Amino acid sequence: MSFYDGNKRSGENEPEDEDFYELRHGKKEDDDSMNDFLKNEDFELEGYEEKEEESKESGENEGLRSKRIKQRRRRRNTIFKIVAILLVLVLAAVAVVFWLVPWIKGRFFTESEVPEEERITVPESLILGDDVNIVFSCAGENLLEPEISSIILSSYYTSGNKLISLCIPPRTLMDIPGFGAETVGNSVNIGGMDLLDLSLENNLGMDIEVDYHILFDVYNTVNKLGGIDIELDEEVLVKNYDDGSTFKMEKGSNLLDGAETLNFLKYFSGIEKDVPVENIVKQKLVIDAIIKKIVGTNEEEFSSNLNSIEDFIDTNSSMEDRLKIFAVLSNLEPANNNVYNLDVTPSEDPGVEDVIYIPQNISKLAEIFSKDEIPEEEETDDFISTVKITILNGAYDSPEAFRLAGNTSESLKGLKFEDGTNKYEIVEVGNSQDIYDSTQILIYSPDTNKLAAADDVREFIGTGAINIREDEISNSDIILILGKDYLALLNEPAQVEEEESLAKIIVLNGEGTTKLAATVTDIIDDYLNSGGERVIMMEPKDADNHDYTQTRITIFSSGEGISELAQSIQERLGVGVIEYSENNVDNVDISIIVGSDYTNQ
Repeated sequence: MSFYDGNKRSGENEPEDEDFYELRHGKKEDDDSMNDFLKNEDFELEGYEEKEEESKESGENEGLRSKRIKQRRRRRNTIFKIVAILLVLVLAAVAVVFWLVPWIKGRFFTESEVPEEERITVPESLILGDDVNIVFSCAGENLLEPEISSIILSSYYTSGNKLISLCIPPRTLMDIPGFGAETVGNSVNIGGMDLLDLSLENNLGMDIEVDYHILFDVYNTVNKLGGIDIELDEEVLVKNYDDGSTFKMEKGSNLLDGAETLNFLKYFSGIEKDVPVENIVKQKLVIDAIIKKIVGTNEEEFSSNLNSIEDFIDTNSSMEDRLKIFAVLSNLEPANNNVYNLDVTPSEDPGVEDVIYIPQNISKLAEIFSKDEIPEEEETDDFISTVKITILNGAYDSPEAFRLAGNTSESLKGLKFEDGTNKYEIVEVGNSQDIYDSTQILIYSPDTNKLAAADDVREFIGTGAINIREDEISNSDIILILGKDYLALLNEPAQVEEEESLAKIIVLNGEGTTKLAATVTDIIDDYLNSGGERVIMMEPKDADNHDYTQTRITIFSSGEGISELAQSIQERLGVGVIEYSENNVDNVDISIIVGSDYTNQ
């Protein structure tokens, strides 16, 4: 039997494996390659190395493995790109949260709290040591090309703590230096506030030099301050220049926003032919209200308010000067806050559509702005005819002052001339807006009869300073504001015996720190009167200057126990030199001039 026959016989019992046959003849390899390529596991990364090893063992060709590697690399690259994009988005979100959002807040939204490093520090001393001349002006929102609605020249005099203000219609014709005849309000658009200062210096006939100017963007200033309060003595219907409508302001207190304040200033600026130009003095109410609102009730509020309006003021004053100006002017008593209007007449030029004013009688201004106090006594003729009088209680914070104005009015009603007619017609009785230490007798539209009546009132009540308000308007000839000095006179008979046994002490501020004298007065009062009343503490005030480096305790009386009181005061203060004097201008037993040695200890 041949080898072939043996194989054949063997093949009959064991047929040749079909797969092996096809593999040997090249068929099976191709089919398997196609089937493997379409399997789902080829698209999975997991187990790639094992599959590659199996592929080597199963004899898969090199081209197939390369395709799979490229596919998986592409998948990895895609994943990397997605991760990179997500990372970029995260970084962008972080940038928005930590940079963009704070920037938007800072740019478009005002934070209520000012950072510590940006806060304005209010100095300890807020006293104007020198006389100053200030120009206050008001405009709308655009300070670069302002539409001036108010010009007020104010002079502050340290002697008497007095402010004299002149309200000037912006459409007053003046000789603008370098530009000729032009309305004074337009000088600001021509050459800024410096040119306005120079124009006022050259055209008002006074030897005056403007020290500071302050231009308010009234609209934003008032809104930033949360509105201002204007006190009116009569109801007023004001024009709204934005839409031509009107709004009513009541007699008494009125809270105005920025737009209303701007319309109020325009209405009383002299542009309305039906509104007397003399009423321009009402514009001073706005300046006073703004200053009062800026100062607020404490130093923190003062600093915060100045910060909030800093971008809405054009001024040549330093921050320290501004602080002092606002602080001093906000605390003026009404009797020391005098306001006048510039005497002007409308131009009769038919070619001019708008109202233009020509100054008149500027020679009177030098007298108005004089530093001299108005004399308390004037030479008057006899009081011969009835005058209208308003009586206000200016000491109503004391329980003893109840019905002070009412009782006084009843007394004045009983005063008659020889023919039986009443000397006084009582127009109004009530409380004043502020508290007064000294009684004020204010005369409006004075003549010899009213001056004589004022003198008669002062003689009747036993006190009072006569002040003439010639350029102001009132429905009374005289306004009598009863101060604490009048209340003291009424109570004097019951207290005179007790007071004669008590030492009188007065504290004067010789260093300049705000409310220093008042603070020391309270300290001495608590120290000496805690166990029973031993002394009478007089109303504190400023010394003749603020340059005292050493506290002076001056004794004016040789009464019993006065020297011991002075020594007790020296011990309590921890500083001071005791001295004696006969120059007792304050009529006290002891005066204390507080110097810088006290504040520096």
